[in-house]
Parts: sequence; structure tokens; C-alpha cells
Amino acid sequence: MRRSIATVSMPGNLRGNLEAIAAAGFDGIEIFEQDFIDEAGSPAEIGAMIRDKGLEIETFQPFRDFEGPTGAWRAVFDRAERRFDLM
Repeated sequence: MRRSIATVSMPGNLRGNLEAIAAAGFDGIEIFEQDFIDEAGSPAEIGAMIRDKGLEIETFQPFRDFEGPTGAWRAVFDRAERRFDLM
């Protein structure tokens, strides 16, 4: 059985979280959109940093707050398109 944890469930920055996650013996992470925004580096560099800790990305939570915009649908769809590019 693989064990993973969502980065959004931990306080602090991604680098510190990866250290703690690897030290705790987890196999992978659910990475969160905000991790890519807050962390310096390209998605490829962040992926390499994760693999260097012996972890895998199990899932990616790319998008929140999609439903319910009032009159701002174009902005929501533009944001979704950027997330698909990241994935």
C-alpha cells in the first residue's frame, strides 16, 4: 500500500514540507496549485526536487473555486486553461 499526503494539509513552504514528508516515510504527495505559485522554479524543476526526495506526485489539485462566479466566467475559463497548460 502506498502512502501519500496532500501538501495543502501542511503549514510552511513546499521545500520544508517535502523534507518532512520524506522523513515521515511517505511515498508520494498530492501537490497543490499554490505550491507551483509559491515555489521558485519551473514545474520541471519542482518535479525534480520532489523525485530527489524519493517521492512521487500521486495527484495534482490544479483548480479550486470554479463554480459560482457571478459574471466572471471568461476569467474563470482563462484560469482553467492556464492550469491545463501547467498539468
